[in-house]
Amino acid sequence: MMARAAKIEADTIPGDEPSAFHRRLREVVKVPHHVLDHHPLMAALLKDGVSHDDYGNALAALRGVIALTEAEILRYLGQHPGLFDYASRIKLPALDADLAELQRPPTAPPAAGRRIRNHGELFGTLYTLEGATLGGQFIARHLRKSHPDDLPLRFYLIYGDAVRDRWRAFLDAAQMHCLPAEFPAAAAAAVALFEAIGAHLDRQQADMAVRSMPR
Repeated sequence: MMARAAKIEADTIPGDEPSAFHRRLREVVKVPHHVLDHHPLMAALLKDGVSHDDYGNALAALRGVIALTEAEILRYLGQHPGLFDYASRIKLPALDADLAELQRPPTAPPAAGRRIRNHGELFGTLYTLEGATLGGQFIARHLRKSHPDDLPLRFYLIYGDAVRDRWRAFLDAAQMHCLPAEFPAAAAAAVALFEAIGAHLDRQQADMAVRSMPR
């Protein structure tokens, strides 16, 4: 999911002038984004000869934190009808379908996640998820080269050809609804989600290592 955005400028589309929201968030996530890109489970997806197990491990590890985060987004939006249409962007069913095709059982979500308390935190959380979907196109291209026919890519390619239009629509909504006074909350939420994903991947990697030990 967390593609190496620097490779394709995951949060910038050529010709687009970044909004104030976009500029602020893009700057603050550079370091945590880089750290997550280089997590062993994610970095494995971009190596030559990536295996089915590598891919399944990454998706299985991501599943829990995606489930928890999307549930929290929908909870908050349920209290603010019309603020943003995330129902048409939900990624968990696509992720679960890929895991089922790979014959990998879904993993449980973390015990607890960060609450979304205001519009700033909502759009900061969405920035991380939607930016990762845009950047995930680089991962998908690499996986298609390595495995042209036999890897399910519903999760990474969930928006199809509309991925850039959906990124623009998200940024427009964020600029409209996230006031400058809320930018610090948005930035903190975006960074916190990167860090939460990394911590969850660490736990999943440790669990995988234990399960693979001889008994």
